[in-house]
Amino acid sequence: MILSRLFIWLALALGSVTLLSCSSTDDAQRDFEREAFRTPSGITETDASGNIISSDPDDWRVGPLFAGFVEVQQPAYPNPTTGQIVTIEMLITGLGAVNGLDVLTLDDRNFFKRLFFDERRPLPVGFTQIIINPVQFAPGGSGTISGARGLHRVFVFDGRENLITYGDIRVD
Repeated sequence: MILSRLFIWLALALGSVTLLSCSSTDDAQRDFEREAFRTPSGITETDASGNIISSDPDDWRVGPLFAGFVEVQQPAYPNPTTGQIVTIEMLITGLGAVNGLDVLTLDDRNFFKRLFFDERRPLPVGFTQIIINPVQFAPGGSGTISGARGLHRVFVFDGRENLITYGDIRVD
């Protein structure tokens, strides 16, 4: 009788800890997503080979839901770009951790605009490259590079609309 009560008490205690940690992760993810929608203010400057010249501590952080399962190996490069294709390299370390990728930006009307899409569910463990043509930042997505000039926030979501990472790309 005493052992069964002890077992029930331990089960309830462990269950409460699990619920609290899930709630904590959910809260942290919501905070991360709120931060992502702040006005962009700088870039992590990189050269054409992906070498980091200067860092913006707000760029390319990984959301709490994906911590330990996803790493941004190479932030957007080259950044700034004058028209060259921009690449972001992510390392997926968790088996089945990421179901699809949807890379978006906000257009001039504050609507999401797709830059890159990968429908694989789940993404395989290993490196994943996100390729962005900076002309896509131009209104309508098919203008000239001059129409794309400016600072653009890029959001990387999984297929379930959870934010994995975000950062800023500047088109000069």
